[in-house]
Amino acid sequence: MILLDNNLVDNNLVIGIDLGGTNIKGALVDGEGAIIAKLETATRANAGPEAVAGRISGIITDLEAMANDRERRVPGIGIGVPGQSDQAQGTVIFAPNLHWHNVPLVKYLHRITRLPIFLENDANVAALGEQWRGAGRGSVNMVMITVGTGIGGGLILNGRLYSGTNGSAGEVGHTVIDPDGPQCSCGRRGCLETLTSATAMVRMAQEAIDRGEETDLVRVENLEAKDIFMSAEAGDKTAREIVNKAAYFLGIGLGNLINIFNPDTIVIGGGVSKAGDILFKPLRRTAMEQALDAPAAVVRIIPAELGNDAGCIGAAKLVFQAVESQDHYSLHRKGEIRD
Repeated sequence: MILLDNNLVDNNLVIGIDLGGTNIKGALVDGEGAIIAKLETATRANAGPEAVAGRISGIITDLEAMANDRERRVPGIGIGVPGQSDQAQGTVIFAPNLHWHNVPLVKYLHRITRLPIFLENDANVAALGEQWRGAGRGSVNMVMITVGTGIGGGLILNGRLYSGTNGSAGEVGHTVIDPDGPQCSCGRRGCLETLTSATAMVRMAQEAIDRGEETDLVRVENLEAKDIFMSAEAGDKTAREIVNKAAYFLGIGLGNLINIFNPDTIVIGGGVSKAGDILFKPLRRTAMEQALDAPAAVVRIIPAELGNDAGCIGAAKLVFQAVESQDHYSLHRKGEIRD
């Protein structure tokens, strides 16, 4: 275990990295969760894991230089990754968007830095960011759902990120809502992700078009979820039915989460979170119908606030959280690194 000096962290800046399938974002974050500087570069996952690690290293090096220019030091780095990770080994177990299996990411990064590195799932760090500086500020028990191409989830329980026994907690998108529903990429049927993600909504729209339904969506090239929301707002019947169906299934999923975790806050992030009342009104209604009275009475369901900054802010929080507990999942031990 590495013990970080509390004063060192409080007086300096932490690096938060948000590793995505398309872009890598990095930020210098202070002890209040404010972003002091940020950088972004293309991921270029097709170049392979070591090349991606090299691009992350470039951001780390540049951000450290920016901190030095401000006469501040960087005591640690947090990284959010789009998949399962083994925090103890510093390994990305599986990241489908990157086509990674068992990638020793921290080992690669330790070729350019000896700083402590904290690794976590990207939905989890987004949840941390929203709880610290965003819509869930002050929340003690919070669930965050990111609705985009897929569906991710992050859990804050008793004020702390909950990762589960081996870092796999929060896979809300793969909770089965309809056993006879569409086939999911995970191999199961009727996962929440197949019923309410942006991808699912586009699929439903295309199915409606193929059936010959009268809808303005037929004239939209490269159809996206935002087009469906816009058409629904404009009164398109097919688009409205798709939004209501997605909201219904997501509401069922949230009702289950309310009953299981009794959260005070559920934060909805991702591109779909910008849809407004056309999504949130039916979503909240269904969730409240599905939830028991006692937990339903104390929960609020709200859109995320931090947008694309949530990942970097939450990744930085991993370092600050480690100091707060001094009982963290460090990814290397002093003198035991094998590069």
